[in-house]
Amino acid sequence: MTLKQLEYFLAIADAGHITAAAKNLNISQPPLSLQLKALEDEFGVQLFERDKRNLTITHEGLILQEKARQILDLVNETVHDLQNMGAEAHGTIHIGTIPSVGNSLLPERIMVFNRNHPHVDFQIFEGNSNHIMELLDNNSVDVGIIREPFNTSIYHSIFVKEDLNSDEDSDYFAAIALPSFFEGIDKDTISLAELKGKPLIIHRRYNDLLVNTCRQCGFSPNIICQNSEISSSISWAEAGIGVAIASYSASLQYMNDKVIIKKIVNPSINTKSFLVWRKDMHIANIVKQFTEMFE
Repeated sequence: MTLKQLEYFLAIADAGHITAAAKNLNISQPPLSLQLKALEDEFGVQLFERDKRNLTITHEGLILQEKARQILDLVNETVHDLQNMGAEAHGTIHIGTIPSVGNSLLPERIMVFNRNHPHVDFQIFEGNSNHIMELLDNNSVDVGIIREPFNTSIYHSIFVKEDLNSDEDSDYFAAIALPSFFEGIDKDTISLAELKGKPLIIHRRYNDLLVNTCRQCGFSPNIICQNSEISSSISWAEAGIGVAIASYSASLQYMNDKVIIKKIVNPSINTKSFLVWRKDMHIANIVKQFTEMFE
């Protein structure tokens, strides 16, 4: 298998016909047909179903089509990186981030990076951790800033220390609700045991974390709603439906004077933030240099 054979195969797959692919490649049809047959013989599979007019790609062909694009993209990126080593870097870095962390961490780092690489620009995409992981999986962003938990077998990660006006290296969870849900609790903190029996509203990513922590304290939480947005949790809490459980920094974006917030203690529930990127995706040299600012 050669890179040229993969290029020919993709041209045939895109055109759906050898004659059209040969015309697009500006070569004659017979050698293109021979290259396709050589590729099928090497793999021992049929890549296209043939009829008199068209070619229909097979299941095996679809798999090769996806992998061939990745291989050629990686080759092109590698050539670009090697050619630009030692030269002034150009390009765009695509970053996905949860606003609660990105707003405090990215501006200073981007400013410093831009001084050293004035021809590099940035595209920022914001959303919750699930959305950022979808962008990473779709190759829409190069790196993402998300909160745990996440699948460490899929992502490279660098722990990100946040500035939360605290000596802690992680964000803490808080209970957000109307004052009536906290009757008899005058302090700014609430123990996990004091949430026993209360209707809880949580982000579904934190279900296992909350359930396991509550069980360690001897009870099962009364979770009445799971959702995918912190704003939804706060809205339900504001409506008086229950107590929203969310990370403190994330909840600050949606807080209002109708609800109050209490830090969960005894035990506290903490979550850390990480800069992540896919292990199976090549990142450009300029992106790698940017990730090193977080180490």
